[in-house]
Amino acid sequence: MNYLFIGEDELSKDIKLQKIKQELRIDRLESFNIEILHSKNLDLKTLQEKLLLLPVKTKKRLILIRDASNLGADIKQYLIGFLKKPYPHVGLILDTRHIEIRDRFFNQVSRFVRIVNFHQSKQIDAFTLAREIVAGYPESRIQSRQKRIKSAMRLLHRLLLQKERPEKILGAIRYQLEHERMDINDRRKRLTFLLNCDTDIKTGRIKSELALEWLLIRLCFS
Repeated sequence: MNYLFIGEDELSKDIKLQKIKQELRIDRLESFNIEILHSKNLDLKTLQEKLLLLPVKTKKRLILIRDASNLGADIKQYLIGFLKKPYPHVGLILDTRHIEIRDRFFNQVSRFVRIVNFHQSKQIDAFTLAREIVAGYPESRIQSRQKRIKSAMRLLHRLLLQKERPEKILGAIRYQLEHERMDINDRRKRLTFLLNCDTDIKTGRIKSELALEWLLIRLCFS
C-alpha cells in the first residue's frame, strides 16, 4: 500500500509512520529498509536507484518523500507511472503540507494511494464546507475575503480527494442557504449561483471541479 500524507501536524505524521513501519515489520532494520528523501535535493536518477534497492530481511522497503509538492516535473511524471504499476518490494509515502485544487499531479496520485489527512480536529463533509461559506451572513462579510476563500478552497479540495460527489456538495450548500438568516434578495442571488453551477456540471459545459471552484468564489465574494 502506498500513501499520501496531507497536513501540517508533523507529530501525527510521525506516529502514523511508526505504525506503518510496525505493520511492515521493518522498525528494527530502519537503516537498511527506510529511506527519507527531500524534494529539494532529489533528482530522478537517485529516486530510481532508491526504488530498485531490495529490502533486507523483510518483504518491503519504505520510501518517504518530504515536501512532495516541490518535486520536479520529470519526477512527478515518473511517480505517476510508478504508482500505476508499483514494485512489490517498495512502499511509497508522499508527504505534503498543502494541495492546491487544480494540482494535476496530486489529483492523479490520489487514484492510486491511501490518503491520510492530518492537522484536523474532526472529519469534514459537504456540510462543513457549506457552513464555512454560508453561515453567518451578513456578519461573515466582515471577515477577510481572501481568508474565507482560501479556507473554503482547501475544504473543497479535501472533499474532492475524498471522492465526495458534486451533487452532494451542492445539496449541502443549498440546505445551508435555505436555512440561514439572510435578506431574501441575497438568498435568491446565491441560489441562482447554485443553480447555474448545477447546470454547468450536468451539461458538461464546465468540469465539475472548476464549476464548484467558481461557485465558491461567487458565494464568498458576493
